[in-house]
Amino acid sequence: MKLRSLKGRALLTCLIVSTGISAPAYSEINYNGFLSAGGGTLIDDDEIKEYKGFDGEWNTNPDTTFGLQITAEITDKVSATGQFVATGDNNYNVEADWAYVSYKINDKWDVRAGRLRAPFFMYSDFLEVGYAYTWIRPPEQTYRFLFSTVEGIDTVYATTIGDWDSTVQAYFGRLNDEHEIAGFRLDLKAVNFTGASWVLANDWAVLRASWNQAEVSFDSPAPLISLFGTLNQLGFGSVADALEVTDENVAFWGLSATIDYHDWLVAAEYTETLVEDQSLVSDDTGWYVMLGRRFGNFILHGTYSKQENHRDFGFLDAIPADVDPGLDALRAGIVASLPKEDNTVMALGVRYDFTDSTAFKVELADLEVLGADGLLLSFSVDLVF
Repeated sequence: MKLRSLKGRALLTCLIVSTGISAPAYSEINYNGFLSAGGGTLIDDDEIKEYKGFDGEWNTNPDTTFGLQITAEITDKVSATGQFVATGDNNYNVEADWAYVSYKINDKWDVRAGRLRAPFFMYSDFLEVGYAYTWIRPPEQTYRFLFSTVEGIDTVYATTIGDWDSTVQAYFGRLNDEHEIAGFRLDLKAVNFTGASWVLANDWAVLRASWNQAEVSFDSPAPLISLFGTLNQLGFGSVADALEVTDENVAFWGLSATIDYHDWLVAAEYTETLVEDQSLVSDDTGWYVMLGRRFGNFILHGTYSKQENHRDFGFLDAIPADVDPGLDALRAGIVASLPKEDNTVMALGVRYDFTDSTAFKVELADLEVLGADGLLLSFSVDLVF
């Protein structure tokens, strides 16, 4: 079987990451799984020593993932779904990405409650299922968030508008989790976490828009806590307050489109993060454009992706400039310590579907990260079962 259209690939994907709503089968339990086994290395690491978990030695952890989804049909309207994932970059610890109960109001309208996937991106619902997309991994310049889940409630309404299938999703919840930030394991909290997405799809195109926002807080790493003490002693408490991420109002929106027409594939996505009082956390944009061509079971593709910070250093105006060398050094040290993510990647890849559920992929990416250059060579075998 060849996946020769968006609809065909979406059908297979839905078997893996469906909401668990299917034909009535009371107390029936269904299992679906997926596996990505890959590896990569920086083959030109004179300037870039590390990128997204890769270095100058072959490493399989960043691109190795195993997942299992279990769906239990309780009644003709109620089902329970859990998706459990283990990844190499998390020491293969098993985590529940999805764990929710779904209630089917009617044939078009579902309500779900529990641990859900936040609908940030085009591929959010099947982010870990490598077989579901052309690349080894979606472009990190766009798919850059620390977290991808929300604990709360959502509603999904699906209907048709002319020749288009329409799906609207809205959610509300919160998240308490631990993430690695700048090399430190820190607690992250998001409250009043809400958003909506709208997807329109036909035989050859998928269009999507989303809006999300939350009040975000996370612990400060040890070096920053020490810096806060210094700033407070010098009378620059407003700068210390700005650097603390506490109830920071963060909004995120995105637009995307994919086309699969006469063996030509096009995908594009644009996202923007907006921070109300930016300092440690800043506004940024991320986007990519992918062009591909199918030749039988092969897909040749190229992707250009870019991420840019739009940082506002206005909070540093509280520290006088060009008055004292020590204060100038303090300002410069703060600027140097703030995270920077400006990077551009141009990638070429080949995907080969050698069965109806298994694909082999190879990619070569030209990296430009903060002015440094490098090459990343990677491969993966992706399958669903």
